[in-house]
Parts: sequence; structure tokens; C-alpha cells
Amino acid sequence: MTELRPSIILAVLLTGAILVGSSGDLSAQTAMAGEQIAFIRNGDIWLMNPDGADQRPLVGGIQNAKGKLSWEPGNKRIVFSRSGSLQLKYPDGGGGNHRVYDLFFAFIDSTNNFWMGITETLGAQSPEWSKDGSKVTFTYDVNGAMANSTWPEYRVGFYDVKTRVISDISLPRSSDALFAMTPTLSPDGSRVAFNLARFDGKQVIPIGIVVTSATKVTQTAEELMAAAKKLSGSTSPSWSPDGNWIAYVSSDLSNAGLYFIHADGTGKKLIYEPPAGITLAGSPPTWSPDSKRLAFGTLNGAIFTINSDGSNAKMISGPGSDTFPAWSR
Repeated sequence: MTELRPSIILAVLLTGAILVGSSGDLSAQTAMAGEQIAFIRNGDIWLMNPDGADQRPLVGGIQNAKGKLSWEPGNKRIVFSRSGSLQLKYPDGGGGNHRVYDLFFAFIDSTNNFWMGITETLGAQSPEWSKDGSKVTFTYDVNGAMANSTWPEYRVGFYDVKTRVISDISLPRSSDALFAMTPTLSPDGSRVAFNLARFDGKQVIPIGIVVTSATKVTQTAEELMAAAKKLSGSTSPSWSPDGNWIAYVSSDLSNAGLYFIHADGTGKKLIYEPPAGITLAGSPPTWSPDSKRLAFGTLNGAIFTINSDGSNAKMISGPGSDTFPAWSR
């Protein structure tokens, strides 16, 4: 059993803003008007209406935003990750280059339009803001700041927005080197679903989606593996705002598509089967605030919306380089 615990090695990273930047004067372009969908285009963050209209930049010029985006309840900020590299030097002459990810806030309102770093060399990605706004959950690599690290260890992390303290939950030790990727919280914050993966010494291999407590992992490694294999090929879970469903993408070529399932593993149903020539991206689908619609991406850089009953699928941007849609709250 692994209890939720403060991560001592991370405390020094949370003393304040790590990095601040400005996207320029975009005040006329970024005023909120109803529901919005944020997305990544060429490494920058853009906004658009749910019908694809009024596409405009929010955070421009950084060119390295990567992965899942998530809106703060109230829609004043978006949390996102950036990819980069770090040159580490040790007193003994060792060190080298290491690829890292970190978390940032993008501010939406027209008088405070800039981005701000909240972690440094943490290896954090795939953030999601909790429904109550108190924390951000994410995946991070414990070895993320280790020079030339070849053996990652991904855990589910929690960033307390008020105290800036990070805690995490780790998975049971096993010979399979199990990792937790792309977490999503239940609306009440009590449970977390994530993609269970293993490391074969060369790459991280997804297994399937599992659900566990957000404060401790009570399942054994064998139980987690068994649960994940029941949804073999499932990736990128996304909990609906009403708590009824977890949407996910199946990467199984024989059953590719967008699916729903209940947290207890029942009720699995296919919502969208891509036609020939269209492949779903591995990014998490995103829900509208009323849980009646979703947006998702495809590998050809397009974004689609669809009703939760599977009707009215339509492309609202692309094809091109648009990825990782995130519906406002």
C-alpha cells in the first residue's frame, strides 16, 4: 500500500514563479465569450469557439507547449506543459543533456495576459485541474532531472494550488516496472484513472486504463495488471464532469475508436469509430461542461466535436497541426 505523501525532493521547486513571459498584446483577441476550446498549434496555445470559429492565439512564440491542457474552474487560467532540455553538470565532471517537461499557467483575462512557470525540471506533463480548483494532477518522472537518465519512473503528482506543495502516489514495486500516465480525477476528487504502462528498458509501453483511490493505491501490482489488461489498448482517459463516464481512446487497430466506460469497468460502449483514412490521436478527449459533447484530435492535426450519444461528429479545425483540445469549464 502506498500512501499519499509530500514529496520532499520537490519542495525547493515551489518557492514562487519559476519563469514568466508575455504573449504580447492579445487583449482584444482573448476576451472570453461563452464556452471556448483551447488547443495547441505548432507548439503555441490557441483558443476557438466550440464550432471552430474565432481561432486566435493565447500563448504565442513559445513553440514548445506539448501535451494535455486543462482549464481552471472559472476559466481564468489554463495549466499546460512545455518540453525542453536541461544541461546538468556535476562536481566530478559528469552530467549531460536531459529532456524535461514542466508545468505552466496561462492567464486568460485581457489585463493579465501572460504565462508563468510553476515547476522547474520536474518532468511534469499531462496536467488536469480538479473540479473544485484546489489542485492540479499530473504525471511526472521522478528521474526527470537526472542527467542522461535511461530508466524513468512515472508517478501521479498533485500540485496544491494554494500551498504550492506537491505530493504524489507511486505504484507497487514489481518486476514489470509499472508506471502511471495521463491521470484524470473523478469530479469529487476521490478517485483517479490513469493509463498503466510498463518500461521494457527501451520504451514505455501502455497496457490499459485502471482506476484507484486518489490518496493511496490499494491494489497489488498483479491486480493493477489484470485490470489494465481487461481494457488492453485503452489510453488517455478523461472523466466526465457529471462523474458518470470515463472517455478514452482505443489504440487497438482491430477496435480503434472513442469509447465510454463506467469507473467500475461496466457499460463499455463505442461512441465514435473513425472512418478509413482517419486515425485518432493518443490525446485525451475533452468534455463540455454539461457532459453532453466532447472534442478530440486526430493524427492528421484536426480537431473534432461529437455529441455524447455518438451523433453529429464534425471537424472544427484542421487538418494541419492542431492537437490536445481542452473545453472550458
